[in-house]
Parts: sequence; structure tokens; C-alpha cells
Amino acid sequence: MKDILEKILKAGVTDVVKLHGDASYRAYYRAFLDNGETRIVMQMPSGKSSASEEITNFKGVHKELPFINIQRFLSSLNLPVPSIYKYDDKNRLMILEDLGDGMFAKYVKDAKQPQPKADAPLAQAQEKWYKKAIDLLADVQRRTSLCAEKEKCVAMQRSFDATLLNWEFDHFREYLIEARFGKPMESSDRKLFENATRKITAEIVKMPYTFTHRDFQSRNLIVRSDNSLAMIDFQDALKGPYIYDLVALLRDSYVELDWGLVEKLIEYYCCHCEESAGGGQVACNDIIAHFHLVTLQRKMKDAGRFVYIDRVKKNPNFLQYIPTSLRYIKNAFEHANVLTPRQSSGQAYGLANVLKKYVPEFK
Repeated sequence: MKDILEKILKAGVTDVVKLHGDASYRAYYRAFLDNGETRIVMQMPSGKSSASEEITNFKGVHKELPFINIQRFLSSLNLPVPSIYKYDDKNRLMILEDLGDGMFAKYVKDAKQPQPKADAPLAQAQEKWYKKAIDLLADVQRRTSLCAEKEKCVAMQRSFDATLLNWEFDHFREYLIEARFGKPMESSDRKLFENATRKITAEIVKMPYTFTHRDFQSRNLIVRSDNSLAMIDFQDALKGPYIYDLVALLRDSYVELDWGLVEKLIEYYCCHCEESAGGGQVACNDIIAHFHLVTLQRKMKDAGRFVYIDRVKKNPNFLQYIPTSLRYIKNAFEHANVLTPRQSSGQAYGLANVLKKYVPEFK
């Protein structure tokens, strides 16, 4: 790779180091140049594995990679994303600005809302970082919503429609329940499952939609040298429920927050909402209810995905995060009172009881 990079960059490369990747087919490297600078190299897959693994309702023709299109859009709005220096289509290599190793997760991991007063500074630091991330999220939603040419961005030409939301619910049934334990869900329970999840979907698609990163979590935010935050891994962005990225941030599979802090941060987001995606259309009580509904959808998808990554991609590294996702689902049931047809209008009534039959962690 060193020789190829030298030809692309027209500069000397002293070393290339592979970086730890997540669940995608993309591979990442750090290239060290002979002038002392560094670059991040994203190696794109070719062929079938390069296609999006989820279905979307995009109807156009991709004239360029979604990453390039979305990066240009976000950058034009002065939103913090890495610069693209070069893209070599022949070798499927993209040369990116190196934002450093300051992954947001490193700053907040294992820093839970503590009980002992001696740990108060730790909790305060964690809250500070999450408020900074919410400030960025609100800024992204505000700027993308106000942009007069936002429809030129591929992310604004595709959305979390009912088909995609339901596909992700079914992904949970197929992998977390059926593949994990080796037997299909009973037909009567499957009907109940589908009926309940379709009703949740019907509620979600009524929410205000905005630009959605789709994976706005601790591993996709970078703390830069000036302590500001930047976003990475945004190639799958689309229009989605305004609350989706907040759920991804606060119900992160990799960093589990104390519920008291989550409540405080949801309230903090509510203060932003008139300026951002909600646009004053959503009352704070509804924001909280929406948060729980989208938590059900997002974390059921995540739990199923982790099994899929193990069984299909032969990568078991994400199985350890299933218990966290399941705790989030259980918490959403409890806090949204979805076992009774109160504020939820019964859209998830019975779903928890069905899941208890197949998910030991819910018993």
C-alpha cells in the first residue's frame, strides 16, 4: 500500500499502520508522510460488499460516493467533518484529514453518574462532554434544516421510511431471537410481534424528520486538539426522526449512562429543540415519549445486528454489547409505560410479553 499511496499523494510515505475498525467492510489506516504529517486512509470495498447493507428508498443514481457527497454538504455548512484530500477510484482509496486519536468514547467511557461525592468531578466532566455533543447535534439539525439547497445532498433524498424501520424490527426477530437460539418464533407470536412493531413504526414516521447521521455515538465523534468535536462515519446519513441521533448518543452500546444523567441530557436537548429539528413543534413531554419509542426501534435493530455480524460476518466482537442493548429496551418499556395503553396509545402493548418468551434477559 505504501507505494500506491506515494503515487496518489505525490509524497513520501514512511509508514502505514492499520487502525482498529468497526463492523463495516471498510478498512482504515494511518499514513505517515516524510514531512511529518499524517493522513487517514479509508479503503473502500469493491463489488457486492460495498453496497449498503440496509435497504433505503433512494430513487436516484449515485454519481459519486455518498461519503463524498455528504461530506461536501456538511462542510459547506461549516459543520465539523474531516477534509477529503484525494480519492483514487482505481484503488478504492480515500485520503482524509487526520483528526487524531481523541475518540469521544475515551473521554466518557465508564464515567457513570456516581453516588459518592468524591466522584462528582467525574460526573460533571461526563455531563460537560455530552452537552457539548448535544450542542453539535442541535447545530447539525438547525443548519441542515435551514439550508436552501439541502435536497442536493444524497442524505436528504432518502429516509427512514416504514419499510426500512420494519426491516430493522424484523432483523431483531430473525437474528436476536431465531438465529441466536436456533428456532423460529411461533406463528401466533410472530403476528403479535409484527402487529406491535408496525404500530410503533406508524408512530415514528409521524415525528418531524431531519438530517440524521444514523450512528451519532461515542465512536463516531472525535475530540480535536481544541476540545471541539468532529463527526466521522456519516456515509449512511438520511432523513430520519429528529430524536434518532439523540437516542444513538445517549443509548450508546459502547458507553452506558446512568438514567438520571440521561434524563438531564434529554431536558438539555429540549432547550435546543425550538432552534433545531423540532422547530417548536414538539413539546418536551412528547420528546421524552418519542425518545423511548425510537429507543425500542434502534436498540432492537442493534441487538439483532450484533448477532448478524457474528453469524454472517464471522466477527464475534460485538456480542458483548447485546446485554447493554437489551437493558435499554427493557428500560424503554418501563419508562414509556408501554405495557399499558396510556400515552403510547397501545402501540407497543403486548410486545414486551411476547419478547419475554424468547429473550431470557427480559424474564
